[in-house]
Amino acid sequence: MNAAVLSQTMLAVVSTLLGGSLLESEIRRATRLTRGQWRDLGRAFPGLGGDPGPAAARTRRRFGRLVGRALANGRSDFVFRGGVPDPEPSVYATAHVGDLRSLRYLLRSRLPIATVIRPDEDGGRVGGDAHPEFERCGPGEFPQTFSSREPHRLRSALERGSLIVSADLPEEDARAFPCLGGSLRLDPRPFRLARLARVRCQPLFLTSPRGRLTITIGPALPGSEDDAVAAFAQSLAGIAEETPLEIDGYTWWHRLGLAQ
Repeated sequence: MNAAVLSQTMLAVVSTLLGGSLLESEIRRATRLTRGQWRDLGRAFPGLGGDPGPAAARTRRRFGRLVGRALANGRSDFVFRGGVPDPEPSVYATAHVGDLRSLRYLLRSRLPIATVIRPDEDGGRVGGDAHPEFERCGPGEFPQTFSSREPHRLRSALERGSLIVSADLPEEDARAFPCLGGSLRLDPRPFRLARLARVRCQPLFLTSPRGRLTITIGPALPGSEDDAVAAFAQSLAGIAEETPLEIDGYTWWHRLGLAQ
């Protein structure tokens, strides 16, 4: 049995042990997807296992508890891996693994940083649950979010602070890379923004490997747009393989176009 097959077999066993007797309503409440929709993801990304919904729900609950504890207690309840954020303005490329909004909350005590968001189809915002006490900004404080529809404002923002930009919600000019046994389309625009603004670009993820809330910061990405996308894809694939059930299933499922 090769390593890939063994890994998927072990994941299926773990999914069964973690999933157990979770009700359909519990899976949906924890992940915003049904068990059947998680099976759709399992078919598209075999590295998740064939029936990942129950285990993903339990993993999401645990992740939420870890984030809540870290937000309540401060820096002692999470660790950095690969270094700490640089105070100089940077673009941090990320993806919908863990939770992007919580990532911003945890970092803002250290540096001015905002999330680049895009309006969704209903005029709302893409992201996890908001905590009003963390969303408030004082006068003159670096904003919490910037719109992806205002590229000139993004470049101006990078003169004062850093931006977290998702690279897994492409609109056009997407590049496909292997991930979890399937194919994931990535957006070159975050890397283009860093190049045009002449700031460093690094991968950034919030996950909880082995039950420890962890912010992973990858090495600076190459200046070439194509090389940067490829290097980011490698970082993302590694994170996804380490904590596959921590993907934001709702975003990944809708990105497949299955909601249409």
